[in-house]
Amino acid sequence: MEPKKVLHITNIASLYRQAQWSKLLAHPRLDYHFAFGDNPYAGIKTIDFSVSPFTKFKASLHGIKNIWVFKKFLVWQRGVIGKCLKTNANLVILLGEFNVLSNWIGALICRIRKVPVVFRGHGMYGNEKGLKLFLRKNYYKLANGHLVYERRSKKIMVSHGFKAENIHIIFNSLDYDAHREARERIKNLDKAEIYPFFKNPEAPVLLFVGRLTTVKKLHLFLEAVAILNKKGHYPNILIVGDGPEGPELKKYATQHLKEGYYHFYGACYNEKTNEKLLAAADVCVSPGNVGLTAIHNLSYGTPVITHGNFENQMPEVEAITEGETGYFFEEGNVTDLSEKILRWISQPNYNREAIRQKCYEIIDEYYNPYYQIEVIENLANQAPALL
Repeated sequence: MEPKKVLHITNIASLYRQAQWSKLLAHPRLDYHFAFGDNPYAGIKTIDFSVSPFTKFKASLHGIKNIWVFKKFLVWQRGVIGKCLKTNANLVILLGEFNVLSNWIGALICRIRKVPVVFRGHGMYGNEKGLKLFLRKNYYKLANGHLVYERRSKKIMVSHGFKAENIHIIFNSLDYDAHREARERIKNLDKAEIYPFFKNPEAPVLLFVGRLTTVKKLHLFLEAVAILNKKGHYPNILIVGDGPEGPELKKYATQHLKEGYYHFYGACYNEKTNEKLLAAADVCVSPGNVGLTAIHNLSYGTPVITHGNFENQMPEVEAITEGETGYFFEEGNVTDLSEKILRWISQPNYNREAIRQKCYEIIDEYYNPYYQIEVIENLANQAPALL
């Protein structure tokens, strides 16, 4: 059977999607093509297409020109219209962002040409109102189908009149194969060896890894631990990453936390180092929007505590199971966060390895490129029925 041709037009070639892209390009039953631009303003790491395996797929990688406003909002992708006019693809996948004006026209062209078009994105958050709700709903109506990252988004879209059978949950993933391969290496890690900078490395380790920005609300993390310190509890805090909030966070830690029980590691781009830092921790604490930080930690068997206001969360929050692979606290409530941290690190019959296996289970089932590719392949095969 001839491979199904898919044209996937997206914003940028983010590095974290490298594993997924390489597998889609090499898929024997798909003739997969990517079209993408760049974002010179965000400092986001992108895929290096000059190295294997991407050097074999140059004909399937197409550059387009992104046009940004205020260095923040992508509003037009030059080249999308031409590709939608000329493509002979069995399925076109467009970015599910209504502010990208070229996609409105591209989707209309595909509909007129009877080329099935699908939007891939976050879907609906549930906090849309007024003009935003109007634009998002009408933009989504242009597509024959949708690929969204979470079940909750699908439920919200169905409540707004979209057909459930046309909404497919694709979840999200990182470098799954590398993370699975690391599982043997991260068994029985010695905390004293991994965390020599702590006064008592055997104490529970609370971790955050990512950019130190206001949206992550890391001041809540430090304030919650300060509350625990006043009550006589001294877990270790490890912050891996850098960013504009770094100086203020360090200042607060110096003034309010017990010396020897916190450490700012700085940015670390060596994944062999990261795997040990994450895997040996007892729990990741991400007080703001957790996003792919959840997948990164769960992939190494580390549970996650984050806020439970899903309207203000990223879709990856669905990977966390309350009480099994983490906890949810009331958004912005530092007292509740401190209580959830204490509950996690003080739970009776604590079995770190059993928790680790629970974390792996959700990643193995859904949050991996193999699951995503299966969803896309099934959609490509069913594409004519979308019309």
